[in-house]
Amino acid sequence: MHVTINGTEYKFIPNAMQDEAARERYFRLVQSVFGLDFTPWYESGFSDDSFIPYTLFIDDRGVASVGVSVNDFTWHDSPRRYAQISTVVTDPAYRKQGLSRWLTETVLNEWRENCDCIYLYANDSVVDFYPEFGFVPADEYTYSMPLTKRDGIFRKLDLEVQSDVELLIQKHRASNPFSLLAMDNDIGILMFHCVTFLRDYIYYIEKYDAVVIAAEEDQEMFCYDIYASNPCDINDLLGIIAATDTHTVTLGFTPKDATGYTIEKAEEENTTFFVLDGKENILADHRVTLPFLSRA
Repeated sequence: MHVTINGTEYKFIPNAMQDEAARERYFRLVQSVFGLDFTPWYESGFSDDSFIPYTLFIDDRGVASVGVSVNDFTWHDSPRRYAQISTVVTDPAYRKQGLSRWLTETVLNEWRENCDCIYLYANDSVVDFYPEFGFVPADEYTYSMPLTKRDGIFRKLDLEVQSDVELLIQKHRASNPFSLLAMDNDIGILMFHCVTFLRDYIYYIEKYDAVVIAAEEDQEMFCYDIYASNPCDINDLLGIIAATDTHTVTLGFTPKDATGYTIEKAEEENTTFFVLDGKENILADHRVTLPFLSRA
């Protein structure tokens, strides 16, 4: 499909992932601008239709794209479909020509009536751009608690070993029993994070038959997610993988039981969280954070 934007004709592909040539050119665009290589994720076999890059091309070159990451959640036992606008990228030579605006309008026209919520994380350079489309700022919250080292055996999963990949997928199907806003059917976005940024932070605790994705720095742990089917205490679980000097854990999800947690408004440098006005906004009345691993 060809479109004309401000007098210039572009080829528009609504899902560049589905066409080999378009996908490779889209990957080159993202890597050239963000330094982010999508190839390992695609070659892992876990990329799926949950991430949809709406992309403009000129002379067979990707020049602008707006991605949609489709996230299925469970909120108070009720299914929700949320669409995150992400990976908004424009070749520097084609900026300020209305391409991101055209793509954003196209995405909103398609998804406004096909999901429960549309949201995004914007850097400071575009905080005035998204309100023009009806987005309003919203607050996320972080949950932290003291953590003490526990005795126990754990091992790091190796994603080069097929049996460890299968174990991760199997435990993922059990979902996160501690999360108030659990992710469903999200293996694609999970594996995106695991094969790119988090491959060294995936642990299996046999005692609880559980997988924990967590990283530690400066005596603090950040727990991205937990997959477990057997009943257990979150402190015991995280305490096993904690370093001896770790004293605090912050969750990358909203706990069902907030007893004992310090709850603070999330402050992320160079980032503003936006939700499309007129759609569902559970953040308006609840102190929650969307699962960190749902980000694309």
